[in-house]
Amino acid sequence: MRDFPFSLHGGRYHVERVFADSGGMGVLFQARDRRLADNLVLLKTTRYDGGRHARHFRYTPTEAIKHVIQTRKIIDWEKKVLIRFREAGVNNIPGVNDYFFGPSQTLASSYDGKSGPFDLPAKLIAAEPYLVMEYVQGEPLEDRMRKPDFRAKLELRLLQMAREVLTIFARLHAPTDLGGHQGKFIYQDLKPANILVSHDDYFTLIDFGAVTLKLGNRTTEPTAGCITTGYAAPEASDGRESLIDERFDIYTLGATFWHAVTLRDLSLIHI
Repeated sequence: MRDFPFSLHGGRYHVERVFADSGGMGVLFQARDRRLADNLVLLKTTRYDGGRHARHFRYTPTEAIKHVIQTRKIIDWEKKVLIRFREAGVNNIPGVNDYFFGPSQTLASSYDGKSGPFDLPAKLIAAEPYLVMEYVQGEPLEDRMRKPDFRAKLELRLLQMAREVLTIFARLHAPTDLGGHQGKFIYQDLKPANILVSHDDYFTLIDFGAVTLKLGNRTTEPTAGCITTGYAAPEASDGRESLIDERFDIYTLGATFWHAVTLRDLSLIHI
């Protein structure tokens, strides 16, 4: 990853630092929009080393290119989901400001693949998608819930959080006509890291890259199976992720509650 600061999109975005890097399939940069009075924004881009098999790009050249193309679809999908539900009046989620393509910050030009060294095509490296979102004030619930002032009124704050998260879920889970087919959206990856809490206890749900679409009896690509171990309901185990429904989100809310109350990270607990 490049040293800071650097510019993207013809100098429009002055990137200052990494805002969040979960080690998953995305990384958020904090930047300033030079064309809009240096307003703070968040730029989300793809990272490719989140999975056990992708960490060192141990692929053939063809497999590597396929992996990059498939993983990039998640950013485009997140953009579509955020726009859809912000336009539908859901406010506790990030707004989309821009979407552009630029040089990758997380891909190297060369890798030592499983069949020997190889280079990625320059055009592929230069065509990384970037999702520009409004800068959301607050800190992740996973940090906020540990502070004494938050825990002093923990029950009240968690009930408020549940009300706001469930309001979003109600909109996601509502049956929607999609080209003659009934579909439902499932958030799929609720956990304390994906909830921002402002200083006045306003809760914002972030990271919609894992949202999946339920059509018929199965969820759809590219996000089927984007779940976090420990928060995921048992029915998503053993390769059955595509069979989940909206009840899965309710389970993850309960798991998030449990983490906030006990301060025990479920992703680190092996049953």
